[in-house]
Amino acid sequence: MLGLKEQTARDGDKIQWSGCPVLAVITCWEKDHVKRRGISPAEPGWHRGVAGGILGASAPMAFVTQHQIQKFREDGFLVLEHFFTAEECDSMRNQIQRIIAEMEVPLHCRTEFSTKEEEQLQVQGSSDYFLTSGDKIRFFFEKGALDERGNFLIPKEKSVSKIGHALHAYDPVFKQITHSSKVQELGRKLGLERPVVVQSMYIFKQPGIGGEVTPHQDATFLHTEPLGRILGFWIALEDVTRENGCLWFIPGSHTINKESLQVHARITWTPSKPLKNSQCPRGTHRQNQISTDSHGISRRMVRAASGTSTRVVEFVGLEPAYDDSQFKPLPISKGGLILIHGEVVHKSELNSSESSRHAFTFHVMEAKDTSWSKENWLQPTPELPFPSLYT
Repeated sequence: MLGLKEQTARDGDKIQWSGCPVLAVITCWEKDHVKRRGISPAEPGWHRGVAGGILGASAPMAFVTQHQIQKFREDGFLVLEHFFTAEECDSMRNQIQRIIAEMEVPLHCRTEFSTKEEEQLQVQGSSDYFLTSGDKIRFFFEKGALDERGNFLIPKEKSVSKIGHALHAYDPVFKQITHSSKVQELGRKLGLERPVVVQSMYIFKQPGIGGEVTPHQDATFLHTEPLGRILGFWIALEDVTRENGCLWFIPGSHTINKESLQVHARITWTPSKPLKNSQCPRGTHRQNQISTDSHGISRRMVRAASGTSTRVVEFVGLEPAYDDSQFKPLPISKGGLILIHGEVVHKSELNSSESSRHAFTFHVMEAKDTSWSKENWLQPTPELPFPSLYT
């Protein structure tokens, strides 16, 4: 799990940290939206009480037992039911509807979202809009929502797959949730010393068309040295079931020998001696060492080297074909929180139901003794350095 030294929490609990698809298309609607709403991107709106009312009310501190901490260490994920109130969930849903109502998306910015590698590379991989979305609020659309020219085939409020990647920084409601006292308390109980928020997303999983998210590890997209410093917070804003696309996990896949989980042998990317192109396996686009180490991650999405490709990102390594019988579904009630280790394997299926599956998710990195890879698609900017989770 996440490579931190053991730290005693205030209630005596301990956790040993041992060493999301996050992709889509972006609209040109950016910080001007924040300015129109009268919110300064540089000003912490949640301190100013912009969210007000419900979000300003006091909430119970995070209560995590020693047994739950141990389960997180073993499984790589942890379900905390009713972590957020129904009112907090409704406030996020109402806020996102206001954002969508103001959405103005030029035709050339409308592209459909996919987590399948070839489609990712074809759409997001050639888009500078995607590469520069880390410090903006931009839109990502469901497959089947647009025609060939980018016109909406369905109402626009039903077409959006995700909104990201800086809601936590520029929207007061989502900033309040991200930095809420109970989230900070939970971080401290987990032993995080210098956590920073690296990205956030609002996920819609629209009825009938909400796309599948293929099996992956978050560290594929958010890589650190050493590994194991990424932690995801996934908040259910309505009841999540198998029918509307709950998350599925392979318990323990962040630590155990990965070869036992696969249908086919996996390979893992490690930064080492370069190989000649003829030595690189199929699907590998960079001259990087590929090892047969079965721990860690199986592939990385990295920024393409300048002048080597028309794409701005590419994958190194291969995602294996996992044994479906290893996955465990995680239905969760509205207001529930799922903690996700950066190296645990997880997925979600197509939403074939008549109900949406809204969620807000953000990722933090333990910044102490950690390096953020300069090859990651997402990079901090002068306008938005990674903010501390603790305030």
